[in-house]
Amino acid sequence: MNLTWRNLFCFARCYMAGEVADPCERVYSVSARVGNFFAAGCMVSSTSVFRRLFLPIFVGLFAAGGPNAAVNSLSITKPSENAIVAKVPVIVVGFVGGFVRHDNAAHSPVQLAGRIREGYRADVHVEVYENRRREQAYQEILKLLDTNHDGKLSEEEKRNAQIIIYGMSWGGSETVALARELGEQKIPVLLTVQVDSVAKLGENDAVIPANVAEAANFYQAEGLLHGQTTIRTTEGASTRILGNFRVAYGEKTLKCENYPWYDRVFMKYHTEIECDPAVWKQVEALIRSKLPVAGTQRAEGGSATTSANAK
Repeated sequence: MNLTWRNLFCFARCYMAGEVADPCERVYSVSARVGNFFAAGCMVSSTSVFRRLFLPIFVGLFAAGGPNAAVNSLSITKPSENAIVAKVPVIVVGFVGGFVRHDNAAHSPVQLAGRIREGYRADVHVEVYENRRREQAYQEILKLLDTNHDGKLSEEEKRNAQIIIYGMSWGGSETVALARELGEQKIPVLLTVQVDSVAKLGENDAVIPANVAEAANFYQAEGLLHGQTTIRTTEGASTRILGNFRVAYGEKTLKCENYPWYDRVFMKYHTEIECDPAVWKQVEALIRSKLPVAGTQRAEGGSATTSANAK
């Protein structure tokens, strides 16, 4: 069948008028003779044939501006309310102690975050905060948990939370404070780890809130400044205390060369537990035990896609 633009236009007229005009009858007659398309069992009304076979061709060509037309834009459909939402990553939040900056790589909490960040894709979100930035950390967690981006957390979004918090010195105090703040919103926390935790004014770093599944505490008891010796659960809570681990230095001296001299002199043991690789290896092992299995880690030589914006 020799289809010309005139024939296609004729088909359109027939279809839109709801009846078959003579020129169109002649076209269908030609097609029947040449292609024998409308043989027994295939014969339908001319209007129905046009609708099924030729109208899509006609509309497609003319809507595109002809055979050589370029695509100028794409229509993007908004996702439905039932669309699958993004999976929330495991959230790892670290707090540095004292007046240390969040990106000071001389300090173990920052180094630990870097190692975890390097090892995982977007299924683990790692950030380090200065201990005075707890509210900023809290807001970031709420944002990450809000997978449908409606500005509020559903019960399901809260249940899906996988949060790990760790901190050194004042950062240990903020670790417990942040967990408690999340608990007020009924958001669970997988694990808290405190290292030589020093309570801030008005904060209680000894009592772990009930929304925390597991908690661990590392401390030293020598020198002028030492951390919380005992953490315990809230009465009636099912929190598991993994241990209060005392680290004794005595004659064992760590150089901590990258730390300021006044820290090494006046806060000797408090500084040593922060730069002690053996302690932080244990902290890292506890955190990694809660992270996705090795099969989801970044392939060696690849690039990490987790957030590098430590606060």
